[in-house]
Amino acid sequence: MQPPTQNSTTPGQSRLLTASFLIVFFCLLHMALRIAQKNEIMAVGAVWVANALTMVLHVIYWKRYGLSAGFKIAVVVQIVITILPFLFGSFGFVAVLLMLGGEIYY
Repeated sequence: MQPPTQNSTTPGQSRLLTASFLIVFFCLLHMALRIAQKNEIMAVGAVWVANALTMVLHVIYWKRYGLSAGFKIAVVVQIVITILPFLFGSFGFVAVLLMLGGEIYY
């Protein structure tokens, strides 16, 4: 009988993609619900929460497995977008709305 190999399964990017997809999917469902209820500010909050949760996953993946230079830049931009409302108050909130396409008027 052949002995089992060590580290025969590596999680790779599949766990990250699955978790990110599930977070984004359920937050988009929540956003659609808020838009149907005519509560657009809560819809923006759902998008912001989805961005923050996926940012945490991407940073954990970066620290554990490493990323290429292009993906590192994308994660840093995602971090900036997530913390922008905290840094600049109402100006940061308006910037987030502009990044979302400016379809919701503040």
